[in-house]
Amino acid sequence: MRWKAFGIVIAAVLALPFAAFADNPPAPHAHGLFLAGSVVSADSGQVTVDVSLTGKNDQQLDGKQVVVAITADTKIDYGKGQSSIDPGDLVGVHATAADASLTTLTARRIHVACNCHWAAGKLTAISPGLIRVDVAKTGPFDKVLNGNEVKFDIDSSTKFVEGKDKQTITIADLSIGDTVGVVFSASGFFRDPNFNWQDATFTAKLVHLRRDKGEASTPAGDGAAGTNP
Repeated sequence: MRWKAFGIVIAAVLALPFAAFADNPPAPHAHGLFLAGSVVSADSGQVTVDVSLTGKNDQQLDGKQVVVAITADTKIDYGKGQSSIDPGDLVGVHATAADASLTTLTARRIHVACNCHWAAGKLTAISPGLIRVDVAKTGPFDKVLNGNEVKFDIDSSTKFVEGKDKQTITIADLSIGDTVGVVFSASGFFRDPNFNWQDATFTAKLVHLRRDKGEASTPAGDGAAGTNP
């Protein structure tokens, strides 16, 4: 029950603010357009976005990296837990274009959300740069991962915690067969009809270890299963 509750909370807090426009992107305006994707860089005057979703009349931007100007008239809506636009965040942008080429864009409204998803299951492989999880539970928008072995990349910003008190640990404390919950970012939108999870990159933000009382485990360094990516 604890994992179910944790998954529901993660999904509600992190996924819902962005799901609405990922699921149903707004219809294009007569003098505007819509795009969504992950932030590459941002400052007070512009945001650079890797576009992975657009309005139906703006598909020439899909898959491209675009720069959108931010002005004093741009309205920015921050999702729960967000207070700035940072690399890796997900943004939905209503913008205007200078002409039909859509090369010069100015944001009218930006919605900012954490690129966060959740999955849980048993560890099947552990390496310095990745873990693999036999996924048994997910958030409501990530169900395509359920029942699959999924790779999660590990980087210098990935945090590892254990137990109810979320005691800080390291990847060395993980063992094959452990149950973990993973909060992760994804390169793309699960709700996009063209999204293929097997081609996507998932990067772990938080790995939460749950080890049952008295559970025996195999250290990550012992045996081929613990070292093969």
